[in-house]
Formats: sequence, C-alpha cells, structure tokens
Amino acid sequence: MSENVSYYSRRNNRYPVRRTIYMQTVGRLLPRRVSQILKELGFKVWINPSQGNNIDLKVWNDDNLIIVGEILNWSIGSKLAEKRLNKMISNLNNFDCRKLLVYTTLDQASVSKFIQNGIDVLEIGFQLLPKSYYDFFSARRQIERREIDSATTKNEIKENLSSYLERSIFCI
Repeated sequence: MSENVSYYSRRNNRYPVRRTIYMQTVGRLLPRRVSQILKELGFKVWINPSQGNNIDLKVWNDDNLIIVGEILNWSIGSKLAEKRLNKMISNLNNFDCRKLLVYTTLDQASVSKFIQNGIDVLEIGFQLLPKSYYDFFSARRQIERREIDSATTKNEIKENLSSYLERSIFCI
C-alpha cells in the first residue's frame, strides 16, 4: 500500500485517502474506462473532464451523436438523492439520442425512475477501484461488490457495453 494510503487509513476509517480525493479518483475511473472501451470499439467519445453537474459521456458513430450518459461508480449503500436523480434525468433528456445510465450499484427505486423516464440502464455490478484503494477496503473486509481496475474487469465491462450496443443501437 502506498504511504499516502496508509497515512490516511490510520486517520480515517472510511476512506483510504481524504474523502475529496477519494471521490474525485473513483468518480473519474469508471467514465475513463468506459470511454477507453468505446473508443476501442470504434466510437468517438467525450467524457466530462470536470465531473460537473452535466452529463458524463457523449458517444458518436461517425458524426452522429448516438448516446449520452451518466456514470456512477458507487459502492453498496450509496444513496442517490432525489434532487440529483432529477437533475441527471433532466440533463440526459436535453438530448435527442439514446440516453444511458451506467452504474455500479444503485437502489431499485432510482433505477426504475431512470427507466420510466426513457433512460436505458446498464449495471456493471461492482465498484471499480485502483488497487491501493481496493487493498484498503480488503484489509477491512469491505470488498463486497468492489473490484480492482484490471484487464479482467475491463473485459467484463467491455462485454456489458458490447451487449448493450448490440441490443439497443445496432450490431457491432
């Protein structure tokens, strides 16, 4: 484990680093991995560099915007506030193409609300973490539905994305 992680693990039982750094790092990881995979599949992709209050992902096939998306790389027990859920739905519905929520874990009521608003959902099923963060949670026996960012998890996510694209957009 890195010195930075072990220093904060002694001071804070909840996160391996300061909470803000943890949220930024984990929040960027899955969108970057999804973007990388979509680019490998031949799409032009934009991800929101600021993780601001706008959509996280835009995907083009040739010059046609085909998907806009929100991506949540959360752990079990995370709750999506109603205000944020409504803002995400509103942001996605500003576009005239497929709308997609890619998420790791989320309560069924929130998932249902996205679906009811015409937004496709794609569950990854695990929070994607850097190895040092995973090691921190592993030492605390808190690895349920958490995985290390690796070639294996990248392939799992790629299979999920490919299957989604085949079902909803076209055969690739």
